[in-house]
Amino acid sequence: MKLLPHTFASLMGDFYASTDFKSLPKIVVLKARRVLVDFLATMAVGIKIGPIVPIFNHYFIKTGGIEESNILGTSKKLPAANAAFCMAAIGHSVELDDGHRFGTCHPAVAVIPAALSIGERNQKSFKEIITAIVKGYDMMLRVARSINPSHLNRGFHTTGTTGVFGSAIACAHLLAMNNLDTTYCLSLAGLQSCGLQEMLHDHPSIKPIQAGKAANAGVIAGDLVMLGAKSPRTLFEGKHGWLKAMCDQYSEEALIGELGQRWEILHTYTKLYPTCRHCHPAIDLAIDIRRQLNGDLNEIRAVNVKTYSVAISEVADIVVPRNFEEALFSMPFALAIALREGDVGLHHFSPTNLRDESLIRLAKKVHTSLDKEMDSNYPLHRGAILQIILNNGKSFEKQTQLPKGEPELPLTDNELFGKVNRITSPFYQDDFSMRLWQIVVDSDIDQVQYAEIIELFKEVINENEGFDRFSPHG
Repeated sequence: MKLLPHTFASLMGDFYASTDFKSLPKIVVLKARRVLVDFLATMAVGIKIGPIVPIFNHYFIKTGGIEESNILGTSKKLPAANAAFCMAAIGHSVELDDGHRFGTCHPAVAVIPAALSIGERNQKSFKEIITAIVKGYDMMLRVARSINPSHLNRGFHTTGTTGVFGSAIACAHLLAMNNLDTTYCLSLAGLQSCGLQEMLHDHPSIKPIQAGKAANAGVIAGDLVMLGAKSPRTLFEGKHGWLKAMCDQYSEEALIGELGQRWEILHTYTKLYPTCRHCHPAIDLAIDIRRQLNGDLNEIRAVNVKTYSVAISEVADIVVPRNFEEALFSMPFALAIALREGDVGLHHFSPTNLRDESLIRLAKKVHTSLDKEMDSNYPLHRGAILQIILNNGKSFEKQTQLPKGEPELPLTDNELFGKVNRITSPFYQDDFSMRLWQIVVDSDIDQVQYAEIIELFKEVINENEGFDRFSPHG
């Protein structure tokens, strides 16, 4: 085997292969348990109402295979790679999963399903699954942070393209790989990297397939390496490497700087509303301004939003959504909901509300424009200026640099549990959220097992959930 100088992949392989639970700061472990409970709650909702979920589940269950890992929420077991795909797609189907504003991506849906699938199949402890999640987040988000915004500006969907690296490192940990095999696993996952932003502009409900592929790729890479597969150690910086293909410029410091000192999981955000994150600054402001209005939405003449260009590109085009999936990516309609209801929840995107003439009229009053200062500060800031003008000429205006849930404006445990309870309570018995929180967050990490989570989902979720909504086309 030809000796190579340290490549980016081998440097990362060396670091993550040598990182164990004892290496992790306590605050990192605490955050990992909270991102896990947030993901599991989001997935529990996705299995109920995610638009594309029945199709994916039907396909993979029909395909079958060795029963290795559960798809939480279905009581079905599939090969680990396919179970990871399904859980990732389910978790990404309702736009409530976490994210990273500098990486412009969603780590939970790429990393956690792979960790759970391999962790169950290989009978790993909850502590090891948590360690895998931390390492997977870190790898994925370092790559994502290093290549953006150049990568996004090319039209790539970072969750899909960089998620493969996070799922690969999570799997490498759970498969107890050495330094070299971890490098091969990372590289082999990178060869499967894919994902485009175009899905936002037509039939956005297909977006979860890219998260599914990211989780699936890491499991496949891990299993193939364990069978002896090898992959280019020059994956990132090689002559025909990933970085040259994926971006115009990248930050080496973001990729490999402060390893073991800066943990990217601490820099993720938590969503409160089921919409694209770019809607959230304006939603926060609308809910705040609503308290000053007299309640008559007909008195509103105009709703003016100034924000950054990425937000305008991704969530300003759809003014009157035709269906649930489009509503998740419509800032105008989300603001109409926020002004009327004082909140934005999944139940607000009901067929009745989507046809509600008063909401449609209000959404059509939303005008979005570019704020050059905010644009120049993106992604350091993801802000908005919201101005509401009434028919009598009176106006209200507020501004924010960041939405709630960012690391600078984190949710308290009470607020996070409130989200978990609020999104799951319409679908599950009253104690589901409390039991989930107790297992994932409050239990002694040396005592809890992933099997407890599996059993909880089996108790409360219909065995055929996610399938009874399926109706073959034509």
